[in-house]
Amino acid sequence: MKFMIHLTDEDYIQFNIFYSNHSKAGKRAVNLARIAFPVLSLAVLTVFFSAGAEFGKIAVNAILLTAVSFLWFFYVPKIIEKSIRKNINKMKADGKLPFHEHAQIEFQDDKIVEKNDQEEVRVKYTDIEQICPTNEYLYIFYSAVQAFIIPYHCLGADKEALLAYVTQKKKTK
Repeated sequence: MKFMIHLTDEDYIQFNIFYSNHSKAGKRAVNLARIAFPVLSLAVLTVFFSAGAEFGKIAVNAILLTAVSFLWFFYVPKIIEKSIRKNINKMKADGKLPFHEHAQIEFQDDKIVEKNDQEEVRVKYTDIEQICPTNEYLYIFYSAVQAFIIPYHCLGADKEALLAYVTQKKKTK
């Protein structure tokens, strides 16, 4: 099976967001960012209490910091997504995007071959670490941080057949 893959900046952004939400390192970074503000708030309240501040002031600060910490906890993924978008747009402005907009990907009997105007990547099915289907993409990871990004719109009616084929090849090799 051969497919022409056309990636956009948004496709690459979505891949990075997926990676940050599903990889071990990404999950750790998100969780650390989520707890950073609540921990800092607790430290501030401890300092106020140790300094002998009035109970009323400590209580007001505790309520405010708890509310802000609660909002922070749920807003962190949006902050990270915005940061990913900003970094990728900066890379694009510098002309250093780490993906190729146009490529041909071929699923052969023993390997996957992706060709673009600058290089050719060959990956054996035994080297596939993870297959991750989403609503709009198929990510085939062949290392911890590298994957084939395959938008479903490039596959047409072959979406389910390709997913079954790659899954089967990974199992049998």
